[in-house]
Amino acid sequence: MKANILVIDDELVICQSCEKIFKKSGHDVIYATGGRQALKILEEINFDVVFTDLKMIDVGGMEVLQAIKQKYPDTIVVVITGYATVASAVETMKYGAFDYLPKPFTPSEILTVLNRALEKRSLVKITTEEYNYSDLSGFEGIIGKSPSIVRVYNLIGKVAPTDSTVLILGESGTGKEMTAHAIHNRSLRKENRFFPIDISSLSAGLIESELFGHIKGSFTGAITDKQGVFEAAKDGTIFLDEIGNLPLETQSKMLRIIQEKEFIPVGSTTTKQTNVRLIFATNQNLKKAVENGKFREDLYYRLNVFPIKLPALRERKEDIPELTLHFLKKYCGKINKVIPSIDIEAMEMLQNYHWPGNIRELEHIIERLTILIEGDLINSVQISSVLYKTDMIASSVLPKNIYDLNSFKKQVKETSIKEIEKLFVTEALLRNNWNISKAALDVSMQRSNFQALMRKYGIKKPEYDE
Repeated sequence: MKANILVIDDELVICQSCEKIFKKSGHDVIYATGGRQALKILEEINFDVVFTDLKMIDVGGMEVLQAIKQKYPDTIVVVITGYATVASAVETMKYGAFDYLPKPFTPSEILTVLNRALEKRSLVKITTEEYNYSDLSGFEGIIGKSPSIVRVYNLIGKVAPTDSTVLILGESGTGKEMTAHAIHNRSLRKENRFFPIDISSLSAGLIESELFGHIKGSFTGAITDKQGVFEAAKDGTIFLDEIGNLPLETQSKMLRIIQEKEFIPVGSTTTKQTNVRLIFATNQNLKKAVENGKFREDLYYRLNVFPIKLPALRERKEDIPELTLHFLKKYCGKINKVIPSIDIEAMEMLQNYHWPGNIRELEHIIERLTILIEGDLINSVQISSVLYKTDMIASSVLPKNIYDLNSFKKQVKETSIKEIEKLFVTEALLRNNWNISKAALDVSMQRSNFQALMRKYGIKKPEYDE
């Protein structure tokens, strides 16, 4: 997000340093060397973020903050201060400052604060302004603008026009089938059929019949010839999800299809040709499956021609507001309901949740909220009751008496602590590339205690390839 930034400090060198740092990152910057000058600039220009010194000769940072909060409440304010006035800076947060930045600071420190401020600014925009829902069409229906998902868009764009085999990796619920569909829609085969098959949903005894077809009398119940997926999807795209669940005895036949573009129906001796694009997906670690003898090594290398790794939702939290609005529009439309607004605290709660079920879980949460809510605003009480499965009904009505309130607070506290602990451990592991020893050191815990928390919440490294 390109931002419009105002820097206020009576030290010219601070203003010029901030200007250089922010412009290098692609933002527009104006600076003022005093509070009075800054207030005049604010009357003429709208800013996303204001960085203001706390102690200035003419008009101080506190007065600037109060003026901004009164006249331009959507503008994010960060206080810059010397070490001697950090306590005062903390006090300003009670009056609406987003954060404070002690002097001296490094470029990385001020950019970190800016990025968090811009996340807040985007939430303010999306929850307080009239949102244009036509902007939610996304990339082939995939919603999001975070760097990690834009990288996926770029990979789709590169591989789609080819006939190369694609392996989509990612946790459950990250959108593997939608990604496969996007590849098909951007390919030369887009006018032909897209055929999604979940390997885990097929019984071991019938999987070859479903994929390759069979002839009459080949097994009990085969009363007629049956066309398999590889024949039915002629000149189209076949998406095979959960390929790690393909039985070993079938894997050799899959290898032949990839290499020779041919197969033999069950019970037949006649070879048939196929001309399909193959896209595979898994949430398992196929390398480990190869090591354990559960997956053919030669097949693994034929699948892994062009891997696309999908980010977990917790790795693209900046996309959660847009995804939330997308699902609100979708499910309100289904039941002919006016799309409600969502307040900033509720949206922050959604962003801070760890989403073990990824986008699929978010969609189910929003679908449930759409059905339950009454009124035109979704608040944090409703979000909390659905996320943490408390007994409080997710409506626009707050607890009706002190007993309901106390019960609700107790439930939320207990469930929130568990969720925070899970998120605390998971984030530490992610920061340290799932190295338990480093993660424990990072959070100042003994390794054994850290592992105990991992066991308590069943936290394991995702089983898909890097």
